[in-house]
Amino acid sequence: NIHTIKMTLCREEIKENYMKTFSKTDVGRTRAVNQDYVLVCDQPIGNLPNLLIVADGMGGHNAGDYASRYVAEKVKEELAKSEEDGPKAMMTKAISSANTNLIQISKQDDRLKGMGTTLVVATVIEHTLYFANIGDSRLYLLNDGIKQLSRDHSFVQEMVRLGGINAEEAK
Repeated sequence: NIHTIKMTLCREEIKENYMKTFSKTDVGRTRAVNQDYVLVCDQPIGNLPNLLIVADGMGGHNAGDYASRYVAEKVKEELAKSEEDGPKAMMTKAISSANTNLIQISKQDDRLKGMGTTLVVATVIEHTLYFANIGDSRLYLLNDGIKQLSRDHSFVQEMVRLGGINAEEAK
């Protein structure tokens, strides 16, 4: 699902609207290769005024680093040429196209077989944030605190959602 959140991008005492973005990736302690890919465009991409993407290759699977970079760049490419009406339709089609292409590529090369990635795609239009997420990469809003906006798509999160375990047990 594509989510829409109305938000204030500036504090009241500041006269101009602004948005600060930052990113940091870390290979972690388990992997030898960083499978994270971050794409930040503060210039227009097609009909979108900006674009923020985070993708994290699926650990334990082939070519997660390739998958995360490929999907992020493919989503950007699809959005740049999109003729869909509105950010929700644009993101839906771009993500679907990137996924279809990734699956096709993975079938053509045994080294890429089984690759996959999580994904967060976001854009801010005026004072509204539109985003989509797949998997367990997260989107947070940092303002006067930290608020998780995305919802994990994982087995554990589904167990919490369905009442099989509570949030504390999930940790």
